[in-house]
This record gives sequence, C-alpha cells and structure tokens, in this order.
Amino acid sequence: MTNLRVGDLSVVRSIIRECSRKQLVVILAPNFEERSTLCCEELLDMIRAEYHAHPGAVRINWIIFTLQGRHSPTFLDAIKAVNVRKVIRSLHLSEQRDRVVHKILEYPIDQGRFVSELALLMRGISRIDELIVDYSAFPRNLLSALIEEVEKSGDSSSKFPLVENVTLLYAWSESYPKAAGPELLGEVVGHFSRLPLRSLLDGRNHAEVVIFAAGTTHDTFSLLESVRDNGMGNQIGIHLVNFVHTDNLLESRLKLRNHYTILRDAPLHGVQVRYVFTVRHALAYMRDVARICVQATEEGSRSLLAIGSFGPKPIAVAAQFVVQEFLRKCSSVGDARADVLNSRGSQYLSPYSLGSSKIGVFEYQPRGNSTSFLE
Repeated sequence: MTNLRVGDLSVVRSIIRECSRKQLVVILAPNFEERSTLCCEELLDMIRAEYHAHPGAVRINWIIFTLQGRHSPTFLDAIKAVNVRKVIRSLHLSEQRDRVVHKILEYPIDQGRFVSELALLMRGISRIDELIVDYSAFPRNLLSALIEEVEKSGDSSSKFPLVENVTLLYAWSESYPKAAGPELLGEVVGHFSRLPLRSLLDGRNHAEVVIFAAGTTHDTFSLLESVRDNGMGNQIGIHLVNFVHTDNLLESRLKLRNHYTILRDAPLHGVQVRYVFTVRHALAYMRDVARICVQATEEGSRSLLAIGSFGPKPIAVAAQFVVQEFLRKCSSVGDARADVLNSRGSQYLSPYSLGSSKIGVFEYQPRGNSTSFLE
C-alpha cells in the first residue's frame, strides 16, 4: 500500500467534473452523528454545480449501508434512521434515484462478511475508476477491512472489481461531549496479528513504538507498561505523540490534561514526547520513524514497527498505510514485523461527537507507482 497523500476538496471537485467519462462509486455510512451526513451534502453541492454547467453529465453509483445493533431500538437508532432518510431523500432530489442502493447490516459484523456484503452491492460494476469513501462513521475494523480489500481489487482473490483511484473523506466534529468515551475497555492488540505488544516484541532486537496519546489514558498506559523494562535498552525507541488539532484546540487541551501525569513522567523512562499539529504532520512523523526501522532492518536487526493509532480516525488510516509501506519496503531485505495497535472490545455507548466541521481528504492509487515514501 503506497502513495497515500493528504489532499483537499479540490481533488473531489476534479473527480466530479470527470464523472461523466469514468465509473464513479461513492460509499456512505450515515449514523446518529450530525457529521455523518456532511460529506454527502458537500458532494451534492458539487454535483449541482456540475449539473448546471453540463446538464445530464453526472453519473454516480451510490452505496449506502446502515449498521444496526442487535438490541432494542434506542433514541440513537431513531436519529440514525432520520439521517439515513435525509441522505437518501437528498440523493433522490438530486436526480440520483436510479443509482442508489441501500443495505442494513447487523452489527457487530464479521469483517469478511462486511466485505462480501459490499461486493454484492457492487454487482454489475466491472471496474471502478474513482472510489470515494466517507469513513466519518465507519467502525475502524470495517474501514481497515475495506482498505485491505480495495488494495487487492482486481486480483483473483478479491471480491471487489478493479479500483484505480481512491479518495477517503472524513468530516471532523465540532466537539465531543464530556460523557463520550469507550465504556468497555479491552486489551490493546495488533490489528493484523491480534497479538499484544509484549508478544510482538518477542524475538526482536530493535523496535520503534509510536503511541498517540489521544485516546484513553488506559490505552496509553497499557502500552507504556508493555515496553517498560523490556530489556532492549537503547534498541527500542518509544515515541509518545500528542496530536494537537489546530482546528479544535479545546479538545486537544482536554486530551493533554487527561494525559498530564503520563506526559510528565514519560521522559524519566526514556520516552520521547513529541507534538504534531495536522494529519499531514502526523503522517510524516510516522514515516520518519518507519525509516529508522527500515535502516535497522537493512543493517541486520530483527525490527518491529508498532503504532498505537489512538485518537482521530485519520490517524488510524495513516498508520495502516505506513505499516504496509514499511512491510513492503522490508519484505526482501530482512526480518521485520509491524502492526497497528488498537483496543479490542471497546465500543461507544453514548453520542460520540457533536456538530460537524471541516472535511479531511486522503487520496491514493491501490495499483499505482510502487515507489515507497519510505525511500
């Protein structure tokens, strides 16, 4: 997985202008969050502008799915239903009626079944020139499964048609309620290996561990405990990274306050404390750390790159790409291991975000130039 870039909405406008000549698919997953409809509204505004300039030129396939929990309906389900109807109604009013498919999926759902369900909704599409995914309301495990399937699209093992270009959209919230948070806490494990960090460190003589202190203090503390007194001495680099979101300084301040004790004590235990201020900055920092691991691997070390991608979802997306870039770079040069660390078993039982703000953009080509950013 290579060539992940941080873009902006001008990328999406260019795609919309070209959609009459290309096969464009948009995947949406509205839920009870207000921001879960923002990307759809922005896309429709772009479509209206294009339609007025070139009537009849806009042809898009829309895939909408609703994740429905296995429990009695709650007020959040009612809000979710309102948002789903709002999105579908807006698409119909924008002359997109004949190209909209909607599916309700019971959640939790196995990642393999989720990918299969999406593939069924793509029936009749032999090739996707442009895939736009609004992942604002995606659960992280399903988003990761989608990215993995897109990466191998067109191969005999893939359930998806060939995907040439991907644009990932994320609507930032205005704020988060103080009561919001994972009420069920699980062990932090590798997304790909399902192993805890202590197991990932077994057999390694060099490691770089990046921990974003933007999730719960439980997640941060448990990972620091896993690498403390591991016996690797200066052969392990521990990076405690604070994401200070310049568009939401109040939320960033609250996270810093929650982690104050950890941040205060971290340098005493050989932990490097760093600050990043944009998603682009966070992506660049992770790639810089990955380069250290690449160099150690090329020099004969049995290296590990582990990234605790807590905090905003774009950080988790960036971490997944960096891990894949690292593994691809090291596949022929030495013994390397890498994983993205997430809490297993955590879930949100209360409203997670309030309002909506800017839209962030990632773009990449699954089958593009193989040159790695880790060169």
